[in-house]
Parts: sequence; C-alpha cells; structure tokens
Amino acid sequence: MQQVKADEIWDLVCRTTRRAGFTEAVCQALADATTEAELHGKSSVGLEHLFYYFQAVTNRLITPTPRVKLTSVTDSMLVVDADHGPMQYAYRQAEDSLVADVKAHGLVMLMMKNAFAGGELGYYARRLARHGLVSLAFANSPAVMSVGGSYDRLLGTNPLSYGVPMADSRALIIDQASSSTARVNFQKYAIRREPIPDSWALDRHGQPTTDAGAALEGTLLPFGGYKGGNIALLVEFMAMLGGGDSSYEAAPYYAGERRQGIGATIIAVDTEKLPGYRQRIDSLIHQFRYDHGSKIRVTELEPSDRMVEVRQSLWSQLQHYAEKGEVKEI
Repeated sequence: MQQVKADEIWDLVCRTTRRAGFTEAVCQALADATTEAELHGKSSVGLEHLFYYFQAVTNRLITPTPRVKLTSVTDSMLVVDADHGPMQYAYRQAEDSLVADVKAHGLVMLMMKNAFAGGELGYYARRLARHGLVSLAFANSPAVMSVGGSYDRLLGTNPLSYGVPMADSRALIIDQASSSTARVNFQKYAIRREPIPDSWALDRHGQPTTDAGAALEGTLLPFGGYKGGNIALLVEFMAMLGGGDSSYEAAPYYAGERRQGIGATIIAVDTEKLPGYRQRIDSLIHQFRYDHGSKIRVTELEPSDRMVEVRQSLWSQLQHYAEKGEVKEI
C-alpha cells in the first residue's frame, strides 16, 4: 500500500479518463466522484471501478462525449437523460436545477435514465447534504442477483442510499447494496481463494456455494432472504421511474452488444422548511451514540484527512493507462 493525496487521485483520474476519450467536463465529474469514494472508504467503487469505464469505451458501450438532456415533468419532478454516459456526469448537469427546485418547493424528485454505472451512490447523498437537504437515492444495475427464489440473475445489486444533514458539516450517510455483499467482494475472495458464507450466493446449478469463483458464475442472493429481496425490488421500481432499463435488460459493464441504459431516482427534501428538524436529529443521534453506545457512523462532509491508502499495483496500473492507454487487467 502507498499513501497518496486527494489531489493526486483527482489528477490521475482526470488523466486516465482523458486518455480514454472522455470530454474534460466528464473527466472532472468522474475525478470528483472517484476521489470522494476513496476519501470515504469506498475503494471498490473508487479507483478500481475506473477500469469498467475504460473497457466500456473500448467496446463502445459508453458515450465518452454525452449530450445530457434535462426536462421538467412537473415543478417537482425532473428527468435527466444521460445519453449513455456516466451517471455522475448526468447528475452534475442536473444538480443546480434540483437544488433550486427543492429550495422553492420543499421536495423534488430527480429521475435519471440511459445512464452507465452510478459509482458510489453515497456521493449524491453527501453532495445534497452539503446543501442542507435530506435525500434518498435508488439505482439499479446489470442483473447479478436472484430474487423470489429464482436461480436466474434478475436484479442488480440495487443499492440505496440516504443522507441526513446534521450540524457542523456532518451528516448521516448510508449507502448499501441489496445483495448480501457487493459483487466486487466476490472477486477479492476468489483471488485470495478464501471461502464465502453459504448464504451469499448460488452456483450456476442453483445450489448454495462457499466458492467465490462459482458464485461469480452463478447468482448473488439478497441480504436477509425475502426481506432483502423486497427491498431490492423496491429499488428496481424506483430506479425505473424516469424510463431507465430494468436490471434484467441492462447490458453488463463492459461486454455485450448493447449499452446499459440503467436508471436512478433521487428524492430531496429541504429541511429548512421544517423548523427544528435538524436540531431534533442532532439530539437523537447524540443520544444513540453517546448515551447508548451505538456505533452509528456520522460522516464528515469535508474530511480533514486528505490522504488515502491505495494498492501500489493499482496505482501503477492507472499510471500506466494514463501514459499508454492500455488496460492490463480488470
């Protein structure tokens, strides 16, 4: 492992995505999101995630020069068409309108469609928390998970996230998958040849497995059995509101003959229109954490520590791509 500064991460992401052919504005949006993911301990959707974008460009499964289109359905409902570019960029093109509408109307829903890979969903919650907004976000993804007892891949890992702003530039930010664990963790277990819990996945024959490699060839399982499956379905339905493809229809990250077209929905609420709300939340979280010893984690929206540990091989690999434009592995 090696220590790198946040601005070094940002610069490297810009150089690699520029090399891949993305426009400068897209590069900067991806750099912002990736750097934040690393700073907040979400490395699986940070630097490691970039290789999906590089390969997708090579296979023409992502638009590196997207023309994002924002339309209003009502005063409190927005739809943004990502033009098969990165979801992070599409969101940034809509954020100013979203925030302005929330401040005007109190509650607004932003729906995205035709997007590629949303990265870390907590990124959107943190950005909205900085504006003092409570938010709830849903996104689907290419199918890798079973639901309702099926042996087939029907849903993505279908993450959901929410953010509740607090005092002193802090917020409660929750970001979790509907699967028992993120798919990237299976890849890590497979590389280390370590067993996984038998409740995480089925092999390609529909049998529970502790082999991570067999799980990757099979299907993941939702957390908590049918209850997790119900949440995964809720995420699917919400993510599709604006016209996004279902997980079942969405193409894989970097293979196949069609583009992903996934969707996301973000609901934002202006708590300034609810007098005393933030103070009550601060008091409640303080009681949970300090009076009852709860391990609820409160996020610093602007972390003071701007250093991150990164695998040296990963850093070298990205440096190589920035210079040569070649992907050695995924």
